[in-house]
Amino acid sequence: MKSKILLVEDDEKIIKALTIRLKSQGYDVVVAFDAVMATAQAMQHHPDIILLDISMPGGTGFTVAERLKDSSLTTDIPVIFLTASKEPGLRERAKELGALGYLEKPFEAQDLLTLIQKGLAGQAARS
Repeated sequence: MKSKILLVEDDEKIIKALTIRLKSQGYDVVVAFDAVMATAQAMQHHPDIILLDISMPGGTGFTVAERLKDSSLTTDIPVIFLTASKEPGLRERAKELGALGYLEKPFEAQDLLTLIQKGLAGQAARS
């Protein structure tokens, strides 16, 4: 069975590029464009991993991560934060929320794929 990834991103070019890359690696991809849609998609699709932009409409990625951690349905889903922001303290905040990873845009696709594989291996070990 294919692993499912929820990609939360408001930039259509990034969505297209990452969706193509992830599907070429055999992943199913579900997309959300804002914080509200992200929470709904996570609850509905229960992805194996979430790629979560920090700055987006409707709230921050941190807000989404907090909501997901508070729900028994989504609390165990690994989260990788993606951001173009160079604002200090973001990496630390991501760690506080238990993030699997934190990547600054632009990032190497292989770095993302390695983090995804690490997260999925961790999920399999907990099952």
